[in-house]
Amino acid sequence: MTKRLLGIACLAGILAGCTNQNTDQTEEMNELKAQVEQLALENEELVKTVEEERQAFDLALNEQVNRDYALIVSQAIEAYPLTLYKQTSVDLDEDGTAEQIELYVNAEKTENGLFAWDDGQKWLLVVKDGEKTYPLFDDYVQLGTIDFSTSTFDEQPGIVMMMVQHSDRTVQKFTYDLHGNGYQKETFYKKENINNHYNEAASHAFFKDAFTLMDHAFTTKTLTVLEANEPSLQDDHERRLIIELILADLYNANRLLEMATELNRALNVSLSGAIDLLYEMVNQPPTAEQRKELTAIHELFKEIESDDLIMKEENQIYPDIAEKLQRLDFIVDEK
Repeated sequence: MTKRLLGIACLAGILAGCTNQNTDQTEEMNELKAQVEQLALENEELVKTVEEERQAFDLALNEQVNRDYALIVSQAIEAYPLTLYKQTSVDLDEDGTAEQIELYVNAEKTENGLFAWDDGQKWLLVVKDGEKTYPLFDDYVQLGTIDFSTSTFDEQPGIVMMMVQHSDRTVQKFTYDLHGNGYQKETFYKKENINNHYNEAASHAFFKDAFTLMDHAFTTKTLTVLEANEPSLQDDHERRLIIELILADLYNANRLLEMATELNRALNVSLSGAIDLLYEMVNQPPTAEQRKELTAIHELFKEIESDDLIMKEENQIYPDIAEKLQRLDFIVDEK
């Protein structure tokens, strides 16, 4: 009897041990199942995140492509900014009739003809072809400016536009697309400078426009300073009215020269010395030495008669023009 009881007790102990072991295994299985489910959820979230990021990247890429490459068709201009900043005419679609290219800015001019700039302005660059208008650029630019010139790209006439914003510079070209009945926009210069195929043509155009501003400033406008009487030059208000007009042209010219140099190092020209000279004359009545330097600059630019500034094939400034620009540096640097 005793042996039978002992046997029953042992069997009960074995069964209890098996039951505990099965319970532990069940708990482990449940834990593993929960972990698998959690991993599945995390994997699903990861796949969703990757897909969202891919879609965001595709959207950003498409937006960038739209900014850099686009066909601009004719459309009505609802409102023009306040002031016509610059204009010229070129036969862009080669139909025998020149189109009008106009750049507007939402800034007023002061009594002496200078712009009253704000921290930012609305700019509009538009091509007018009869009754049709093509808004090539129509946007607000914060702490920056828009400028344009004309050039030839792959033997086709076109517009080159420069946008300076903060420390960034962007250059775009616009050429007429006969099949699309609009202007093809292409961004070919940013800081990364991916495509430099059109850099020379754009730099030549900017250099030419800068030189036109320089020539007008140092001949026509400078003459008003040289012919001014002593009381006018001694009076702070009258002196500023005269000299600041020259400085405005030189600031614009220097900005164009900086862009030309950035695109093409062969056109490295700076007006910093001449600008410093005139800035000193704005702040204080000019000395006899300063007037002598300004007279020398005026006479120097009167000597320039040719409109040919750059040898395009050689990509360099004509030697006689380069020599005169070196003399300009010599005049303002000689103290």
